[in-house]
Amino acid sequence: MVRVAVAGFATIDYVVRVEGDFTGRGTRLMREAAWPRAGGAALYASAALVEAGVAAAPLTWIGDDADGATYRAVCGALDGVAITPGAPSTRCLLIYNADGSYGCLLRPGPAELTEAQLRLAAAAEWLVIAAAPPAVTARLLEIEGPRLAWIAKDDPACFPPELVARLTARAEVVFCNAGERAWLEAGRTGPAPAGQILFETRGADGVRVEAGEVFDLPVAPLSVDDATGAGDTFAGAALAVLIGGGSPRAAAEAGIAAAGALLSSR
Repeated sequence: MVRVAVAGFATIDYVVRVEGDFTGRGTRLMREAAWPRAGGAALYASAALVEAGVAAAPLTWIGDDADGATYRAVCGALDGVAITPGAPSTRCLLIYNADGSYGCLLRPGPAELTEAQLRLAAAAEWLVIAAAPPAVTARLLEIEGPRLAWIAKDDPACFPPELVARLTARAEVVFCNAGERAWLEAGRTGPAPAGQILFETRGADGVRVEAGEVFDLPVAPLSVDDATGAGDTFAGAALAVLIGGGSPRAAAEAGIAAAGALLSSR
């Protein structure tokens, strides 16, 4: 049985790194590339949960093209993956500049909830909401059974104000990064619910945890130029500890270790 369903886009990521700053004009040299790599918060967070021993599955959508085959090849659990015949999978070109900033070119694919996905979400103990079409997220929030966690993303196309207000008011666990914190707090229409745990990742400056008390944890410095999926991996590993009855501090430590392992592998 799937204990955690993680809803969000599936992407096939084509990652390139360029010398200097790519502005969309002229030619830049690529330092190296990953061609292609299955990605998206649903996959990264689910993989971290499974690695920690929690039965989890991405609840997502792909086409029946070569990109979709790439995604299926690395995805061990297909119960929540809807395959749309004749549709292209979501493709994402991530261009990392030398200073670590990046741009993204996205070709959206299918993203429509199926009855099988709704049944899976309703039967799960936890439902994790990541970036997805607003209509999909709104429909999932109508399910009352699972406990809710939110991997926040400052993207109005996925999280318009009305959804931000609903998620901040309901989610028991929230994950965001430092750049998204002001946006998240601005979206609240009331106080945080009692017991809400918030993890704010701050890159090389560590992680701040708010769980009744507020404390910061350091991270080991790493020199990386492709941090894709680190925050989602942190979220999956941290949530696994909380599900197992661990403390927010232990959860943050597990998330830091999992994200560090991902980045070190690159």
